[in-house]
Amino acid sequence: MNNLKKDLAELKKLSGIAFARKAAEMKEIYTSAEEIAEIHRFIASGFDEIESELKQIKEEVLVRDQLAEVAKFVNLSYIAENYFHKSKTWLSQRIHGHVVSGKPRYLSNKDKETLNFALKDMADKLGSLTVS
Repeated sequence: MNNLKKDLAELKKLSGIAFARKAAEMKEIYTSAEEIAEIHRFIASGFDEIESELKQIKEEVLVRDQLAEVAKFVNLSYIAENYFHKSKTWLSQRIHGHVVSGKPRYLSNKDKETLNFALKDMADKLGSLTVS
């Protein structure tokens, strides 16, 4: 069973032809009911991960779309520096889901709260401003 877990971990890292070859090799090696059940759990887990990632991407696309209109006149550098204490690049990477260190990066729920606070705070400041 340890070899199966190692092979499954290796399989998870592969794609395309390399994945198909490894899967075919494993199909010949692991034939017991217990091993097949473990492979089915592995596949189900993979589908769960994909579903979770797709939900995350959908949420981030919504965030990006929601910000599209205001991004034309709201200074994201100001928000990044004054509310997140990060660079504009950091904020942009998370808004657009860019890959950083091999993983796509998104706004966390806490980051979304901070962004919502920033937008509301700026709206309040603009709303109370009058020029004499």
